[in-house]
Amino acid sequence: PAWKIAMVGVPIFLLLSTGWALWIWWKKSQDDSVDPRLALVSVAAEVEELEDTLYKLSRVLGPRDWNSLEGRVNMRRAVALIDGTLSPRNYGFAVETGEYLEYAGERWPTVWVDLAGVSDPTRILLVNAAYDQGDASVAVVLAVARDLRDEEFGPTIRFVFHPAQLYLGQSREKPLIDILGEKEVHGATLVPEIPDASSGPAEGRTWNGAQLKPLADAFAQRVRESARAR
Repeated sequence: PAWKIAMVGVPIFLLLSTGWALWIWWKKSQDDSVDPRLALVSVAAEVEELEDTLYKLSRVLGPRDWNSLEGRVNMRRAVALIDGTLSPRNYGFAVETGEYLEYAGERWPTVWVDLAGVSDPTRILLVNAAYDQGDASVAVVLAVARDLRDEEFGPTIRFVFHPAQLYLGQSREKPLIDILGEKEVHGATLVPEIPDASSGPAEGRTWNGAQLKPLADAFAQRVRESARAR
């Protein structure tokens, strides 16, 4: 009878359709997790990303300076923020630290990550920001590192975050190119053009993400052009 067929068939149909839906969901979740970086591929600097970095540096971490213990503690936190943002779990880079410079008995690192070059990897373009100065420069260089990460260039692009005062405050000025390896050749040094960026983290203009985005996009294009030039 039809009612007996329905009693047997409907549950089987529901079971099969549910199983099919779960398999589709599982397959999609597996595809989405193959490479979590794919969601960021070819994405220019986002306003929200810039805003988030500025907020963390200025509000969560607080003012950075060399003359107070609190200012130096905040600077350590800023270095940790930069490291964590660039790390494999976030932007997908292997973070390097070196060129430790001393201040008040403490050692301060220079932090960098490499976007390895394809055809001329030993020629190094230094794209740098000072972590002891303006928040805007740090936010822009982080955003540009993310923006360019999945592109290919001839030379290696090295995104560098350094303690500017210690490089300039030695008995003689210390060149940033000291972070280059023995067989590496300096191609160029690029710094974001941020108005009032040299004033220090607690001075100068206050930026937001919307204001920084066109500057970050322009700087990313400048890095691209420099990497493609000979």
